[in-house]
Amino acid sequence: MRDVLEELTYHFGNLFKVLKRELFESWFGLLFILSGLIVQYVTYKSTDCSQLSLISGCAGVISVVLCSQKKWLFYAFGWLQLITYCILAYEQRLYGELIENVFYAVMMIIGMWIWLTHYNRETAEVETRKLSKLGLIKIVSYMIIAIVLLNAALSMTDDTQPLLDSATTVPAFVGQILLTYRYREQWIFWFIIDVGSIIMWLIAGDYCMAAQFIFWSLNCIYGFYL
Repeated sequence: MRDVLEELTYHFGNLFKVLKRELFESWFGLLFILSGLIVQYVTYKSTDCSQLSLISGCAGVISVVLCSQKKWLFYAFGWLQLITYCILAYEQRLYGELIENVFYAVMMIIGMWIWLTHYNRETAEVETRKLSKLGLIKIVSYMIIAIVLLNAALSMTDDTQPLLDSATTVPAFVGQILLTYRYREQWIFWFIIDVGSIIMWLIAGDYCMAAQFIFWSLNCIYGFYL
């Protein structure tokens, strides 16, 4: 408890110092963020996306890159992205996405705590873990079963895209749990989610969200090998 409070005091007491270090420490990471923000803005200006989509997309770009770099401050931008995305998902009647993001909110509170207890102030990074091959196989098997069951349930509602909604929601639960407990295999599941989400938001006609998930899929590769 004392360690967590100490890290919170450090992060928010030295907010500008921490922001400068975590955002500008890696020039590649900074250029990667800027490229994602430019794509979001160009997409917004050239389509009929809402300002809310632009805000959500920009917050999402910054948060996922900070996450791939194992930076605790990714949670700050993650909350902004989560709240705005929930509003957009509700407007599109994507109920699986709403369920998924309520779960994110709970796990993000837990994750903030866990990441703080494993934060290395010298490297400004959170220490990560690795899954065993057997553990990965078990998780994938359970995930496939859950997708089939959720698709059957959502098909009985007015969900506009039950199969894609299910195929992006279930891996998101897995990815968020792995993220919370610092497993680097999270990026495999985030990649699956992102590819499905690109298709889902293209169908929905929200090109800012589609652009965000294209960027996120590229970030999965960056995060996995970082």
